[in-house]
This record gives sequence, structure tokens and C-alpha cells, in this order.
Amino acid sequence: MTAADAHWQTALDWIMLQQQGELTPERQAQLAAWLRADPAHRQAYDEANRVWLITGLIPPST
Repeated sequence: MTAADAHWQTALDWIMLQQQGELTPERQAQLAAWLRADPAHRQAYDEANRVWLITGLIPPST
């Protein structure tokens, strides 16, 4: 697994926690620290968030 893959997976984990309403104040602080720790974290988070939003806008095929 590359660093980019690891960043993507971590970002997706944060997005899922956020969407499930499971970001406690402590987790929000951890997310903020993770985002500040490396510009690649922010980039992965923004990309994962865009993908999450786009896939939510696409109606399921029937």
C-alpha cells in the first residue's frame, strides 16, 4: 500500500464517521490535527469528500 493509498483510506474513514454522525468533539480534534499534519492529508480528504458527494448524487441504477 502506498502512502497515497493510506491517506485515501484514512480520509474515507473520516468521511464515513462524519456522515454517520459519529464525530465527537474529541474525534473532530483528531481530524483537525490529521488534516494539519500533512498537505497530502487535506488533499486526500477533499478528494474523498468530493467522491462521497458525487456518488450520493447519482441515483441507483434499477
